[in-house]
Amino acid sequence: MHPTHPTAVLLASLLPSPVFSTTPKHHPSSFHPSAIITRDVAIIGGGSSGTHAAITLKDANKSVIVVEIKNRLGGHTETYKDPATGLAQDYGVQVYHNESTVLDYFARFDIPLGQPQYAGNDANYDFSTGLAVNVSAPSVQDLGAGLQKYAAFLAQFPKLESGMFLPDPVPEDLTMPFGDLVAKVGLEALVQMMFSTNQGIGDILSVPVVENARVNGLGLVQQLAANSLVATARRNNSELYGKAQAELLDADSLLLSSEVVRSVRRESGVELVVKTPDGVKLVRAKKLLVTIPPRVDLLARFDLRRQEREVFGKLIDVGYYAALVKNTGTPDDLVIYNRAPDTPYNLAALPGVYTMGPTAIPGVKAIYYGSQWSNATYPLSDDFVKGEMIAGIKRLQTANADKFEATEPEFVVFTSHAPFYTQAGPEDIYAGIYDEMNALQGVRSTYWSGATFRAQDSSALWKFNKEIVLPMLMEGL
Repeated sequence: MHPTHPTAVLLASLLPSPVFSTTPKHHPSSFHPSAIITRDVAIIGGGSSGTHAAITLKDANKSVIVVEIKNRLGGHTETYKDPATGLAQDYGVQVYHNESTVLDYFARFDIPLGQPQYAGNDANYDFSTGLAVNVSAPSVQDLGAGLQKYAAFLAQFPKLESGMFLPDPVPEDLTMPFGDLVAKVGLEALVQMMFSTNQGIGDILSVPVVENARVNGLGLVQQLAANSLVATARRNNSELYGKAQAELLDADSLLLSSEVVRSVRRESGVELVVKTPDGVKLVRAKKLLVTIPPRVDLLARFDLRRQEREVFGKLIDVGYYAALVKNTGTPDDLVIYNRAPDTPYNLAALPGVYTMGPTAIPGVKAIYYGSQWSNATYPLSDDFVKGEMIAGIKRLQTANADKFEATEPEFVVFTSHAPFYTQAGPEDIYAGIYDEMNALQGVRSTYWSGATFRAQDSSALWKFNKEIVLPMLMEGL
């Protein structure tokens, strides 16, 4: 943290709240009544957190307006529907925890759930060379023993299941690299599995333990041990967001393809100037819920105060990318894990491919790619990642001409999830960055949700909304 002169703090606290530019088209007095939207809560972002919050508040008879920059709800939930077969394939969010928050949410929209389908034969190849890699997979017994050890460790910090609520002072066990905890507690059997269940975190062996525990936490450990994860029976996770979108649009509670261009946040409420396809609107709300990644550049239009800029400016993130590809030249039922022959636990070097595996659509494979940590909001260009994906597939074909066909792979769809897995480094975690972030809840009528404040996991986010954020937000509404 940078030292700040106390006089500067005092002067800053005495300055009036920022006001809108006097530019006529953006001044509140210039808006026709038909262009003014008044709601209890304005929500920025229509991904997992924002959509769930909007529906929950609506069910509590609170008026909402969701501002979403894309032309659809769903965020990282991506589903492709094949026009030839009519088959749907999720290539973003895949599975959910089997718990009441999840079950009730899907039941509300009458969407059936079932067991995930993991069809396929596993194989290990090095995408950087195309060569097969001999990997020793841990036994079921070793996995079970590892999960028990890890669960016992996590049980020491029960507040982590609710959010980024850390002890003060923060124990070294939570800030040390996860690879060090593996050696200390004896979790070697879990590393390959956690590299897959927590894709997009960066180098899993180097990240602080608490960052890995966001997704690979006690809740997921219990689900894995009980083999109780669930998925949508129709293999279309976007169905949830399609139904939520229709409902919110019908209630005049959703602005798609829209973004905030100016804002004022006060203790008495917020005002947002929002550019929409139907013109510029003025949103007045008692409270604001921000669910997008709190990167300073993405929040440039939200009149951030110095405290917010300093805290959010310390965060780093990862690039995570997903695609559906046809003509890979590999068998439809083959799940290929990217493994390295000379790294700890044979984990693939990043940036690189995680896996390429079957989909519900014949001839189409899903492929996932991740970067290392970065201070940049968008660590890698889409063209670079696409090129790396195709180059890896071609290396597989060349090195295994007796098994794979020589084809020209083609993208069916490609999506960038960057910025993904916004997180903090060990020094900032030890210095209390998450206490500083949690202290921002409610300041200037603004509340925060989303993966940065909890986890890159829809099940955890919905529980975080239900148990932590929304009860605070609804006080006084």
